[in-house]
Amino acid sequence: MPFMLELRDITKRFGDVLANDGVSITVGAGTIHAIVGENGAGKSTAMRIAYGFYTADGGEILIDNEVRRIATPHDAIALGVGMVHQHFMLVETMTVAENIVLGAEPGGAVSLDLNQAAARIRALSEEFKLSVDPGATIESLSVGQQQRVELLKALYRDARLLILDEPTAVLTPQEVEEFFAILRRMREGGKTIVIITHKLSEVL
Repeated sequence: MPFMLELRDITKRFGDVLANDGVSITVGAGTIHAIVGENGAGKSTAMRIAYGFYTADGGEILIDNEVRRIATPHDAIALGVGMVHQHFMLVETMTVAENIVLGAEPGGAVSLDLNQAAARIRALSEEFKLSVDPGATIESLSVGQQQRVELLKALYRDARLLILDEPTAVLTPQEVEEFFAILRRMREGGKTIVIITHKLSEVL
């Protein structure tokens, strides 16, 4: 099986704290992969390194079986890596479409075409059955719907690998079921997914 993501001997320190000590992870392409451990175990740190949020002190990152330099989230996005953080990064007074195109405006900020963006967002929403209205304001959406907006942000940027940090922590039991159904559809659509969680029962 080809690997979408591979971390080799990743080491990361924050001052005197050793957050990652020789961490190695392989994630097969087209799979849903869970990284499970207690809070503070270094799960999120390792994945934030893969996303370019942190820079490793040692080790290698491979995407599509090639060693890559990922120094920033921009580098990761360019390689098809997206991440949904536990705390969403959305502007509540703006619409779904406006939030999604921030930093990824079609044609550049000067010639921004929200209608064009909204059409693509609507198509992605329908493809993965996310049921998100591009014209809705973030403040009008439930937490579960806001999470779907974050997923759409990654998909809009052509993410092939989605890293999800504690994605069920903010969801109701019904939303959790719907969420995993969405992930299965994404996998069937060729996406690779990494879930960071401390809830072993959800991944068995």
